[in-house]
Amino acid sequence: MSPPKITDAPGHIWRKHTKGWECRWQCRTGLIDQGFRPKSQQLYVGEQPNETEIAYIQDSCRRLQDEMLVFGRGGVAAVTTFTGTLGSLISCYQTDPDSSYHKLRYKVRRNNDYKLRRIAEAHGDEDLGDIGGRTIINWYKEWTDNGVKLSMGKAFVAQLRTLFSFGRSLLGIEDCVRLGMIMRDFKAEGSKRRQKALTAEHADAIRYKARMHFGWPSIALAQAFQFECTFRQKDVIGEWVPIAEPGISDVIDRTEKWIRGIAWQEIDDNLILRHTTSKKQKDAEVDLKLAPMVLEEFRELTGGEPVVTIDKATRKVTVHRHLLPASGPIVLCDTNGLPWTDCEFRRKWRRIANEAGVPKDRFNMGSRHGAIEEAIQSGVPVEFVRHAATHSNVSQTLAYDQSQAKSTARTMEARIEHRNKPKTE
Repeated sequence: MSPPKITDAPGHIWRKHTKGWECRWQCRTGLIDQGFRPKSQQLYVGEQPNETEIAYIQDSCRRLQDEMLVFGRGGVAAVTTFTGTLGSLISCYQTDPDSSYHKLRYKVRRNNDYKLRRIAEAHGDEDLGDIGGRTIINWYKEWTDNGVKLSMGKAFVAQLRTLFSFGRSLLGIEDCVRLGMIMRDFKAEGSKRRQKALTAEHADAIRYKARMHFGWPSIALAQAFQFECTFRQKDVIGEWVPIAEPGISDVIDRTEKWIRGIAWQEIDDNLILRHTTSKKQKDAEVDLKLAPMVLEEFRELTGGEPVVTIDKATRKVTVHRHLLPASGPIVLCDTNGLPWTDCEFRRKWRRIANEAGVPKDRFNMGSRHGAIEEAIQSGVPVEFVRHAATHSNVSQTLAYDQSQAKSTARTMEARIEHRNKPKTE
């Protein structure tokens, strides 16, 4: 049986796998010796990838190949002057020391580099003065493949907004002021559909399967923290970045270091977890004594010893913090003892979720969504939920609430009941 055929995916290779075929992107040997990472990256495992999986393989290969080629040329060349073209604006945005580009998280920056590179390759020679509203519309049609890939179109439009904002605020380019006004009026098509929520029942099923059937208790622990603490995945498992990236870490593996994940030293003697979130760098404080899923996983971790006990007579709560590790990452891969990579964690989590009967349209990132939705539907004041979720404003929090349709239906039912109620004199 021959491997699947995929075009426009530079650097990909196929290997036989117990589940069919494994697709990996492979770096050139010479650049591996020079220090480029990753050496290779798994992109797919199965018999035959579907259309969405093929698109993911193609996009990932192009991005990784671009990064490898830039690395081979010595990195992105520094450009300090704006020459009037869109390409020079992109270069200024990526190299200006005051640009917000440098504040982006490592993987966000890598993904943005891929999109910026595609914009530069296709339209970098365009003079900003020649770009107008119809130009943007035509580009958008090109990026969405005439409405087929709406998410892709939105992503490229977002990059243009960022570029023009940079050019207006830091470089004082008048064309960027004009283009910023155009972008303000431009509406990218497509719904703002959020990830479907993971329920408490889903989280419990995943925790049980992870521990009892797969022998991966670390994923059960991660799932508990995500759901109970309304944390994003990155805040729980952290991320691996090159050593040269900002951030201090005691966990280093060859050319990479681990940052941003929850650590044991962030939990005090009263079981209060204090963590600075990865996305907005906000300080979150969570009382783990009020997180039953986490306490259950702690009990598994300590061999059955409860970390929190309550005296039946006096109702006094006692915390046994000494039973838990004093420092280091909380969630460690069960096979290598290091923090998980995001790709491998998601892959293993999906296997567990499938076995636990979790619908395929529910993903790990839906854990935070489910926690917020559960809180709102439980009657917790939205402002309280906003603080727990570290949102900047209430509108962000309400966007997670999927109960509006149910509320509307109940309202309409009540109106009909009232309308049909027998009249009394």
